[in-house]
Amino acid sequence: MILTLLTFGDRLENHYQASFAILTFLKSDLISRVCVVTDRPRYYSYFDERIDIIEINNDIMNDWRGEHDFFWRIKMKGIEAAAKKNPGKDLLYVDSDTFYVKDLNVIKQGLDDNLSFMHEKEGKLAGSTSNTFNKMWRSIAGRTFAGVKIDESSEMWNAGVIALSGNHAQDIIEHAISICDEICQTDCTRRLVEQFAFSVALAHSTKLTAAEMQIGHYWGNKEAWNAKIIEFFMYSKLSNSGMKEDLLRLQEVDLENLPTVYKEKSIKGKVNRLLNKLFPPKEVQYFKGKAI
Repeated sequence: MILTLLTFGDRLENHYQASFAILTFLKSDLISRVCVVTDRPRYYSYFDERIDIIEINNDIMNDWRGEHDFFWRIKMKGIEAAAKKNPGKDLLYVDSDTFYVKDLNVIKQGLDDNLSFMHEKEGKLAGSTSNTFNKMWRSIAGRTFAGVKIDESSEMWNAGVIALSGNHAQDIIEHAISICDEICQTDCTRRLVEQFAFSVALAHSTKLTAAEMQIGHYWGNKEAWNAKIIEFFMYSKLSNSGMKEDLLRLQEVDLENLPTVYKEKSIKGKVNRLLNKLFPPKEVQYFKGKAI
């Protein structure tokens, strides 16, 4: 499989998350190559010959947003670029905030059997308790986009993972982009349109299956995971270890017992903000020679 990621921008966390994700997947011999679509290629020199770079820039990304100027269409076009660079190869796209745990052979075998994968099922648009899902449903229920009718069975899947067989990867990605573009012509709220377009396109052409038992996605606890990743790579830097040594050390890192979602009650945040306002710091000092 070709492991594929998309990273861009100045926020370092996007890039060290992606690097950690890549490292976890390189534990598996089923990953033949890694393809990173990025505007920061030098950030990935650590991986040397294991990685292919598709370099992008702001002009390319602005073009990828399409005529409806939809930001997350960049993700769809990035995945399409990786599929075109690797024709006929099975494609495993992952978001930067993911990690591989076990049994990638389950996904590989599924692709051979004409299945496709996304991370997990989030539910049907119809009758959902989600405000976003309800807004989308009111806008597009009963309508047809790129030959697919949206009805009570239409489901949303999490797009942190997208795995496609090389036999039809390019066709399905192009179909998903067409669905996305046609939905963007409506008044549908856009926040999850890219994700829904992939969900609909994959389910239309294949049997769509969850990858949540093989791949973790810490979208709901990034602060804790960022701290873990920074510690891992700081040790690597300070000890002057390379990718091969880090792969061995990664075997000892527990990836299953740090929560992927950790949500505090909203009242706790309100209380903390109130306490910070009522009891500001007792003392704050800066460097004595700080310019005034």
